[in-house]
Formats: sequence, C-alpha cells, structure tokens
Amino acid sequence: MAGPVPLSAADPTRLGRWELLGRIGAGGQGAVYLGRPAEPGPGPSRVAVKLLHAQLVGDANARERFVREMAVLERVAGFCTAQMLAADVAGDRPYIVSEYVPGPSLRALVRDEGPRTGAALDRLAISSVTALSAIHRANVVHRDLKPQNVLIGPDGPRVIDFGIARAFDASATMTSQVVGTPAYMAPEQFTGRVGPSADLFAWASTLLFAATGRDPFAGGPLPAVMYRILHETPDLGALPGPLAEVAAACLAKDPQARPTSEDVLLWLLGESERHARLEIPIEHVTEDFTGPTAPVPGPVLEITPQPTADTFVQTSGVQTPTWPGPPTAAPAPPSPAPPAPVPPSPDPASPGPALGPAPGPAAGPAAGPGPGPAAGPAPLPRTPRTPRTPRTLRRGPAVVTGLLLAGLLAALDVAALAILIAQPSLSEGHRGGLLPVVASSFAVVAVVTLVGAILAWRGSRPAAGTVMAARVARVAMWAAWGALVEIQPSALAGHALLTALVVVLLVRGLSRSPV
Repeated sequence: MAGPVPLSAADPTRLGRWELLGRIGAGGQGAVYLGRPAEPGPGPSRVAVKLLHAQLVGDANARERFVREMAVLERVAGFCTAQMLAADVAGDRPYIVSEYVPGPSLRALVRDEGPRTGAALDRLAISSVTALSAIHRANVVHRDLKPQNVLIGPDGPRVIDFGIARAFDASATMTSQVVGTPAYMAPEQFTGRVGPSADLFAWASTLLFAATGRDPFAGGPLPAVMYRILHETPDLGALPGPLAEVAAACLAKDPQARPTSEDVLLWLLGESERHARLEIPIEHVTEDFTGPTAPVPGPVLEITPQPTADTFVQTSGVQTPTWPGPPTAAPAPPSPAPPAPVPPSPDPASPGPALGPAPGPAAGPAAGPGPGPAAGPAPLPRTPRTPRTPRTLRRGPAVVTGLLLAGLLAALDVAALAILIAQPSLSEGHRGGLLPVVASSFAVVAVVTLVGAILAWRGSRPAAGTVMAARVARVAMWAAWGALVEIQPSALAGHALLTALVVVLLVRGLSRSPV
C-alpha cells in the first residue's frame, strides 16, 4: 500500500489539536490527511483527518453535506466504518477526525494483487454485507458503495465515505437529486428514488468487481452505462455458486425483488430457509399460512423483527414474514371413540386446516358416526390478495420531451409524402419514381410512431418501447434506401442523432417507478 504523499505548501500543517503528516487522498468534497495528536495523551497515535476543500468553504450546500456526514458517522456502528473521533464543522476550515484504517481500498487491492477468489472472496462478501447490515440498522443509506469506498483493514473491510449518505425514513422511499457513481448505481437511482435496496445492488456489483477486476456495468458514455444497468445482467460466472445466487438476487432491476442486507447475511451463513425467504413470493405465503401459526415437530427458525425492520422494505404494506419450519403431514385421524366435548372457542395453538395436506373440514375427533357438525376449530378465513397495480409510464420531463420529438419526426415524414403527392414533378428523373415508395414506407412507420406516442402519453410503457423501435427502424430504412435513392448523409446523421435523443429520453422515463 502506498504511503501518504508529503504535504505541499498549500496544505495546512495543523488543524485544532491535530498535526498533519501527509495527504492520503482527495475527492470532490475534500482532502484526507494522515494526522496525529499534537500533544501526547490517550487515544490513537494515528488518525485520518478529512478537510473540506477551501473553495467549498463558502458553499452552503457543501457545508451542509459535511455536517450531514458527521451526523451519519455518529449513528453508524464503529466496527463497520472508520469511527469518528472528533470534528469541527463550524470553523473557517471544517474537518472531521476519524480512525485511521491502515489498508488499501478494495480497488487498489484488486489492482495490485489481482481478483479475490476462494475463502478470501467469501470473507469479503460476509464481512462487507455485515457492515452494510449495521449501516442499514442505523437507518442510513450509503448511496455510493463502490470498490474505492471499501477499505481492507487488518481486521476486515470497512465501509467509508458517507459524504452523500442519508438517514432513511422508514415511512417513505427517499427522493432526491441523482447522486452516486454511475457504474455502481441501481436502476432506481437514476430517478433519485433511493432506499437500502440500492446499496444491495451496489454491493453485488462491488463483489463482482472483486472476483473479476472489472466494473460490471462500466465502459463507454453515460447513456451506454445507464442502458446496461437498466436492461442487462452481468456475467456471474466468476462467482462460486452460493455467491452467484445471492448476487443475482441483489442485481434484480426491481428494488422490491431484492433481499435485505440481513437476508443476504443469513443466506451466506447457510441459513436453512434462505430459498423460502428470498425466492417464494410473499403473496403465496399469505395464502398458505393465514392465521395463527401452528407448532410443528422439529426445530423452528424464528427471526424477531427489529424496530427498524420496515427500513429495509421498499414497498408499502409488505413486511418480511417470519417463516416457520417445514410443515409435516397432518396426524392420522383417531379411531372411533366416545364423543369428545366440543371446545367453546377455537384454540389458536391447535393445528388448523392451513397446514393440512388438502382442503377439507377441520381436523379433530369425530362426534360419532352419522351426520353432525365437525368437532375441530372452524376454518380460518383467507386473506384476500391485494391486486397488483399495473405499472404506468410517468409523464415526466424526459417522457414529454421524447414523445414530442418522436411525434415531430413522424409528422415530417407524413408531410414529405403529402408534398410528393401534391407535386409529382419532384419524383421525376433517374430512379425518381422510387421516391413515393420510399416516402410511403416512412409514412407507415410515422403512423406507428404517432399511435404509440398517443398510447404512451396515456401511460402505456410498452407503447413507449414501440415508439423507440419505430424510430430506430426509420433510421435503418433510410440507410437501406440509400442504395437505390440518392440521400444526403448530413440529413441522415442529423435524423439519427435526434432518434438517439428520443431513445435516451424514453429509456430514462421507463426507468421511473410507477405513480
């Protein structure tokens, strides 16, 4: 690991009671220095001092982020990050003093020593998701988890740099401006809607980088990175089976489909019900396990929800269920015996029909031969499923601009055909007779575009995809007709650029969560 860089003439040599020894690194918000107490005393002999950049001292927003980082560090457990030791955020040069972690970042480690494999990769996965679970239990969303922000210390990984982290309100999904490192952002972060599940997406991407040495979604301009994050799944072949399973679950495009950090930790530790917890749809469990849970023979795994458990669920009205052990076969009915007294009310601890092998009357001793009411508890009512709300296309600025631009391009095609019909002389000459055919084909695509734009304006997401496909087909047809009819390359290039803009705008609109 490279040591600190010597201080330059522009660097301070002392901040408060801390003497600065060298520069460790720098980012967009501030520089980090290696320091030590100026006076002997209790406490660590080496510390890390983060100093707000001088040019940002007068920026109220930058100061607010710095204060927020200090507040977040106070909430997060010290074992999973570099623990804060002191701070001065009200002076002329705001700074935060934290524990110095003598180790490289995960990115530097992989760059210098190569990808992680075997037990080293398993330790990294379990230790880092343990830290992430502690961060989420403090109701904090990191929002910028990436290999640079994972320090590999002597005692394990530490998650650092909470400069854009936010305290998470368990009652609502946080909405803010788009922040983070694009190659490690979850799909929903492009719309500013961020919750703890976005950290799980970034954690899986970071784990895949550790196993391959490559950023899973990076490469090319920002629209290309966004497209891969929104629509493609990276190759998980470098991960062993269990890690590949959990990484695939964390890389789900829908944040509601991702497990929580606690679920991931239990999965990696070999918790026996992991597939039931992470793969069975919750609505199925609601139907099969309605009402009080009956005791069954054998060990039962019961996870007690913590006060902040709601923090980790990204949808209203859905809770992480407590899963019972595997159900066993219902006991055999007893042989005929004298009638047993009927209890006055159902016993919640007795087995109900929900755990029986097949629908039918409640289990219990028969009242005797012949017709009569069943002696067991009454059947428990089934909870009706909540109908799934269809996903609609939100008419935000990107969608409105994209649809209007696509409609304008389609209207120009229709106008071109009308001009050729009104003035036949324009199509005379060598191969000129093909111009009406070309214009007609373009007009067909234009009609598809206009119909799709109208449906997308009314909220149809598939129609927005049809609009994009139609405009891309229009450019391809123009290029193909160029072999038979003279075209202007500059006009084709301009139309292609406008089409690309339509696609980017509508892809951004499709990535938004439904209203």
